[in-house]
Amino acid sequence: MSAFDLTSGSVARHLRRLTVPMFLGISSMIVASMIDTIYIGWIGTLELAAVSFTFPLVMAVSSVSMGLAMGATSIMSRILGGGDRARCLLIGTHTLILVFVLVVVISILGYVYAPVLFQWQGAGDEILPITVSYVRIWFVGLPLFAIPMVGGMMLRALGDARTPGIIMTLSAILQVLIAPPLIFGVAGKDGLGVNGSAWAFILSRAALSLYALFIFHRFGLFGHPGSVKQLFGSWAEVLRIGVPSMASNLIGPVSMSVLMALLAVHGHAVVAAFGIATRIESLAIMVLMALSSSIGPFVGQNYGARKTERIRKALSLSYWFSMVWGLFACAVLATFGDSIVGAMVDDVDVIEAAVDFMLIVPITFGFFGVTMMATSYFVALGQPMPSFVISMLRMVVVQIPLAVVFDFFFGYRGVFVAIAASNVMVGLLGYLWARRELSRDVRAGYPLGISA
Repeated sequence: MSAFDLTSGSVARHLRRLTVPMFLGISSMIVASMIDTIYIGWIGTLELAAVSFTFPLVMAVSSVSMGLAMGATSIMSRILGGGDRARCLLIGTHTLILVFVLVVVISILGYVYAPVLFQWQGAGDEILPITVSYVRIWFVGLPLFAIPMVGGMMLRALGDARTPGIIMTLSAILQVLIAPPLIFGVAGKDGLGVNGSAWAFILSRAALSLYALFIFHRFGLFGHPGSVKQLFGSWAEVLRIGVPSMASNLIGPVSMSVLMALLAVHGHAVVAAFGIATRIESLAIMVLMALSSSIGPFVGQNYGARKTERIRKALSLSYWFSMVWGLFACAVLATFGDSIVGAMVDDVDVIEAAVDFMLIVPITFGFFGVTMMATSYFVALGQPMPSFVISMLRMVVVQIPLAVVFDFFFGYRGVFVAIAASNVMVGLLGYLWARRELSRDVRAGYPLGISA
């Protein structure tokens, strides 16, 4: 199978072709996650809070794979734009080997040290055993999740968003179908409760992994790995971009852990509400997530081909769309937020806290989308440090200090205000920085080159 050329034709059409399948894939996974949250909410608020404590750790572990994938796709798309498909695929093969090694190590460490991590996060004696049992199952199946995810991002670097979208959608559908019997039981047999949810996630990914590996092989991602020198050379290239990208992605989960610790003081209901609200937030911004993941391969190929105006137009379209979509999502959640949360859980305190989140944070979704587009642009150029700095400013410099101060004066609602304020400030910074960088590169005659 061959790669798609993103360096000619309509910019808007290429962005749609990359974004729509990814949107369907991401949306299906987020919807599946929300349905899973509903299932757990039916068990009880305590169980819902227990699973909510796992979100930062799950995000952190996923960030490692995502960071390596971002490094690989940045290199691959620019090399492909320069016309060297063989080297592009070799980089991809070497990255998959690296991901497998790292994921196995992380799974072992996570399985062993999960109790310590959740105790630090503020999980009490009632919640801790439920949380640890759930996440340990998740760690067992992590490689089945990580390899298809990374390989799917590489296919996007080659211009194919359809195949990874299909894999994600089928996995999500299967998860929704097998979760109820695993959680609640069937034919008079007891279910596994919260652990059934974890097994549903793992088994659904395992079922699609073989199909994903077959597709990756057809694209040439499992070709001959070459020499050991080439392998280590590729790893060095990927890690140069991947490590700062991982660090950028890890800032979010670490920050979320701090926010979770602040919210835990206000009770199980607030923690559960935050877990529900963040999943609804993911659903609301899923189209922005899909679009930002499309910016990377599009910018990479066109940068490699030195077609600046196409990059400028793509960024402009993505910024405008982010703001319009953010306003639309805000209007929907402000109007129907209580009904949405009420359909997921019947605890009055949980509903109240979750609705507070949706009245405060969504007004800034557009700015958050602009931040995602800007950081994707920098990584696509092989410049991960601006993305790292933007993430650090958003989470560590702005969000956490504001959350601590506002929580002291206004309670848990102050934490939500801090999230909104950081979205606005860093969104403006990302826009100005990306615009300045594009103009500088044009004047300097593409100083980064195309070799990675």
